[in-house]
Amino acid sequence: MRNTKKITIILLSMVVLISSIIGFNSLYPSKPNTNDKERLNVENQIDYIKDIALEPHSIFDYKEHERVRNYLIDEFKELGLEPKIYTYEDVYVERSKTKEDLKNIYVEIKGKSDSYIMLSTHYDSSRAKPERYAEKDGSKGAADAGYGLSTILETVKTIKENNVELNNGIKILITDGEEYGLLGAKEAVKEKEIFENVNYLINIEARGTKGPAIMFETSPNNSRVMELYDSSYKPFSYSITPEIYKLLPNGTDFTEFLGIGINGINISVLDGLENYHTPNDSVENINKKSLQHYGDQVYPIVKEFVSNEKYSDANALNGGNDSIFFIIGNVFVKYSKTINYVLLALIGGLILFLNNKFGIKSILKSLKYTFINLLYTVMTMVIGFGVSKIAALINGREFKLTYLPIIKFENTIFIICIILAVIGYILVIRKTSNNFEEKNEYTIGSLLLLFILSIIFTIALPGGSYLFVFPALLISLFVSINEVFEKSDISCIMLIPIALILILYVPTVYLFKCALTFGALCVFMLFVMIATLSVVCSCVNIKTLLNQKYKNTKLKYNL
Repeated sequence: MRNTKKITIILLSMVVLISSIIGFNSLYPSKPNTNDKERLNVENQIDYIKDIALEPHSIFDYKEHERVRNYLIDEFKELGLEPKIYTYEDVYVERSKTKEDLKNIYVEIKGKSDSYIMLSTHYDSSRAKPERYAEKDGSKGAADAGYGLSTILETVKTIKENNVELNNGIKILITDGEEYGLLGAKEAVKEKEIFENVNYLINIEARGTKGPAIMFETSPNNSRVMELYDSSYKPFSYSITPEIYKLLPNGTDFTEFLGIGINGINISVLDGLENYHTPNDSVENINKKSLQHYGDQVYPIVKEFVSNEKYSDANALNGGNDSIFFIIGNVFVKYSKTINYVLLALIGGLILFLNNKFGIKSILKSLKYTFINLLYTVMTMVIGFGVSKIAALINGREFKLTYLPIIKFENTIFIICIILAVIGYILVIRKTSNNFEEKNEYTIGSLLLLFILSIIFTIALPGGSYLFVFPALLISLFVSINEVFEKSDISCIMLIPIALILILYVPTVYLFKCALTFGALCVFMLFVMIATLSVVCSCVNIKTLLNQKYKNTKLKYNL
């Protein structure tokens, strides 16, 4: 028995380690390409950025701003295109209390039909913003928005070099003044010609310099929009990100485009925030894997749209409900809200089956663990909130839930909080369950909490429901299989949900840390606790992990 337990512990440790590594490695799904002609060439993209990001080129850096604009115009002409300049004089800039001239760049590539896909980004870089301590110096704009500009230029070049048949056309809009209030986009949406017959739009941004290029925002009722997005080589998105982004005060040019009813998506890197809107947003800090990932999403989508006659229909991308989607490893999972309701019903049925199989007569014992799990999770979130408040005070920063970057030792603090939360949780559950003697009640209680949260999120924040539905489904399904075949002792199959849950949650927690910054430590701790209780719940159902002794026909577990 002891040897079997040791082997199980070693196997569990390996699964946890390997799954965590797989989850973290999924943050870089693309490898730099220089040979495959069906993908963008990252070295060509970098060459564009080297010319764009020589110096800061905000709307106030007049000489350099003009140089970058002229460079882009020349590059479009080199591709055989005829860029058109839309000039807007004396546009009032609220932040500087000045009036500035703006010039948007517009390009149109006609197809056989009147249907268009639009590629959009901006060409101005960020000026120093004294009101934001992390952005007190100007940016060279290598990532923001050099990543977007180089991706658009190389996409058009690759489309032409591969002689892709244009059943549908391409429009390109490079806006001015995005960094100082989406100024160019606000003017552009007034121009009928620019957005006429645009049925899909890809806006390209960068809030950092590295990490995956995440599709973090979509137009409403996105099921058909997501079908086209799924044609990318390396899709990377979580349906919770558009839901969260709606709640934030941030905006990009895409915000203005949504206002006129355009279907589309918004893509950005989120990691490397320390370089965002600073002089370190430079060529030296370009991440080739991240840059390649933009191309591995944008180019296939454009190719599919322009070559497929289906998208000649103006209504091809209209209608439908919002989809639920997420990445697990390198697999992009996508399903409808209807499927989500089916999964909820299945989870409910499996919980009832397990409750009957375990022979639990009093639901109160199970509800005890539902309450303990909930209370511990809330406590860790409260403590996380307190830690972030204290960190802001110590670092002399104004506390903001969604903007508290560049905190000293933040990664170390974050890891310590996770370790303490996990150890504390195991000790609490071990104590309250009498050394896991009530492991069946604990299992049902944990599943009930996941089930309740699944229902709440399905109603209030459906895009985030998968974070609870997925663990609840995996655990209830595999525990049920384990119980049906209990005589065969196949309890090690519980390693499967452990692995899958970690592969999902490791990148999720990391990316939310990047996106929301240290101020949202309380939110991260929610995800940490859901992952923790899911893993622990799976572990207690591995029989060889627990010593079994019979006393008075009652099963007692000693960990």
